[in-house]
Amino acid sequence: MTRSRLLVAAVAALSLSGCDLANSEYLRPIVELPAFFRANPAPTPAAAAEEAAPEPRNDAAWWSQFGSADLDRMIAQAQDRNFDLAAAEARIRQAIAQQEISAAPLFPSLDFTSNATRQQTAPTSTSTRTGTVARPVWSSRYNMQFEASYEIDFWGKNRAAVDAASATLQARRFDLATVALTTEANVANAFFQLLGFGERLDYARQSLADAEDILAAIRAREAAGTASLVDIAPQVGIVEGQRATIASLERQFAQQYDALAVLLGTPQRPDYTPIPLTDLRIPVVAAGVPSELLRRRPDIASAEAQLVAANADLKNAIAQRFPSLSLTGAAGYQSTDLGRLLDPTSQIFSIAAGLTAPIFAGGRLQGQERLQRARLEELAATYQKTVVQAFADVETALSGLRRTREQLDAQIAATAASRLGFDAAQAQYRAGSIDSVALRDTQRSYFSALDALAQARLGYYQALVALFQALGGGWQLAGP
Repeated sequence: MTRSRLLVAAVAALSLSGCDLANSEYLRPIVELPAFFRANPAPTPAAAAEEAAPEPRNDAAWWSQFGSADLDRMIAQAQDRNFDLAAAEARIRQAIAQQEISAAPLFPSLDFTSNATRQQTAPTSTSTRTGTVARPVWSSRYNMQFEASYEIDFWGKNRAAVDAASATLQARRFDLATVALTTEANVANAFFQLLGFGERLDYARQSLADAEDILAAIRAREAAGTASLVDIAPQVGIVEGQRATIASLERQFAQQYDALAVLLGTPQRPDYTPIPLTDLRIPVVAAGVPSELLRRRPDIASAEAQLVAANADLKNAIAQRFPSLSLTGAAGYQSTDLGRLLDPTSQIFSIAAGLTAPIFAGGRLQGQERLQRARLEELAATYQKTVVQAFADVETALSGLRRTREQLDAQIAATAASRLGFDAAQAQYRAGSIDSVALRDTQRSYFSALDALAQARLGYYQALVALFQALGGGWQLAGP
């Protein structure tokens, strides 16, 4: 086909397609965010007085601000051995391979073929002394050649496929950052729960010892004739109830320990030094401004990368409706004599150009374009939801941190008051000024307050982790 005819055919196919690649340029969806977060994470005096003074640190690892070497070591192990992280890294390698596959059409392809054939033709008659004999005729042919082909990417179809694969690779990398942040938060929460269960067990054992002391005092009064079975039986119930509570806490502690081991990628329970939660530092968490979430949250970056990939897929779908021009060429040797195969006189070569333009495909190409446009609209909505959800996560985490701190302050005061009441009730009971019913009431109130204090303190540290996670942790996006 001459150049002019080729141009006419291309223009005709373009006009038939009715496509416009300019309409597929990527634009980030607009999401309006408030100028500031409503909640304020400033610490209250009571919690700061009850626990260690804040010591802000500049470590890139957000969990290091809690000041626990055991937590640092556990998260380092999880980063190296966690199964979810290993799976996310494998998905990155898959995306890299897919990118290499998608890039292949941008380059010429070269194939080598060689063959040898020997065939029998119609027999010939040969006269001999005894008569005419039919003898078969054999012919041989040897061939060796290189074949090359290349599709000229006029409309960017192949480049769009590469762009889609590259954006998908970016999304997988951001997904890895999301999995890493989630894993780090899960390890921190699991570690704090271990410390929290340890604290609750300490309080439960302390309460059991107090209950047994009171039971001994009641038995002593029974021996003196001033108490009866009516006084002893309820106290025995409190003692046995505390033993049941300890057994339940030990079971939950073991389950949490095993769950932490799974997060660390090992069946072995990790070693750590049991300490009260009050020995940990209170990190200073700066919420910043809402727009920073677009840079810090890997899930937002992943959602946008998927949107970019879908936009490139749309470009590819549009370009499929345009003509494609392929160049092919072959060069090699062909001979009927193997010994002369590489002789210069046996050289062969060919070159050809082919134009392919879709005329009628039963709506397949139009359907693919509509499919990709709908997919793009879906991912745009997903991106917008991810941004809005991120803002809501931070607001919820900030509010949760404030409320758990208020709850902790109130529980500290309530526990202190319950302790004073319990001590006074024991003294009055031994002095004979109150009966065992009043003592049991203050006893139950104090035991309940101790357990609630341990849970409130755990909730406070978990709220800190939730805020770090909502803000994107220590994750930073490299580049624009």
